[in-house]
Amino acid sequence: MSIGTQTISRLTVLLMLFFAVTVVGFGTVSIDKAEAATYNSQDNAYLTKLSPILTEFSETGEAVSQSAIPLQSTPMENCINEFGFYDGIVGELRQRLNAIKPTQLLEPVHIKSLDAIGDYITGLSIYSSACKEPDFEMKGKLVNKGSEYLINADKQIIEVNDLIANPAFIPAKVASEDAIQAWCLNKWAGNPQMLDHCIQTQTEAQGQLETLLVYHPNGTPGRKVLLDCSSTWTDASGHNFRMIVFCAKNKIDSTQ
Repeated sequence: MSIGTQTISRLTVLLMLFFAVTVVGFGTVSIDKAEAATYNSQDNAYLTKLSPILTEFSETGEAVSQSAIPLQSTPMENCINEFGFYDGIVGELRQRLNAIKPTQLLEPVHIKSLDAIGDYITGLSIYSSACKEPDFEMKGKLVNKGSEYLINADKQIIEVNDLIANPAFIPAKVASEDAIQAWCLNKWAGNPQMLDHCIQTQTEAQGQLETLLVYHPNGTPGRKVLLDCSSTWTDASGHNFRMIVFCAKNKIDSTQ
């Protein structure tokens, strides 16, 4: 089947846009940041084991970025084998990560690292499916879907760096419903009506914080505001998501 020039161009632009946004600067763990935070010997031992795993993960991401566009134009078998090769590397990294046990403080780092690797594996699997697709319009849709998983993996690695640099700050996706309920129960144990209101508003604010984290990536002034506000509105009982968002929005709006 002949392939139209316009269709090829459309797929190439799609891939180029994706990799220009996601793979350049693909995050990995920064031990320098870890040393700037307060960690005990057990925490540092875990981070020492984690760092090479995520460094290799980053290197694989860069290799995928360089080969993904030409691979979709090669014979199907070659394309599938190459993405299978990358999938094998990332799968082995996930096994190594599962083999190390995080400290209680760094468990959110471990969870988010596993989530990132899991999303990357899913993205690679979808890219392999695109290799088999003869219809270039459908191939483009598969590549776009796969890219969404790789983009999300990159965002989660950025959050891993934030967690290591600021152990008191746990991004919204790490906080569970139980954590919010426990925080509200600590404030409103004797008032069922206010307890329900607290859980509702804190859950809504958690979702807003997730959005702010996406729009203000690591290294931007907005991300620093989010970290500063989180530090201000976090106590022994947990995070006041409503006040973190209120604080961050006011400061971000005032600088724009």
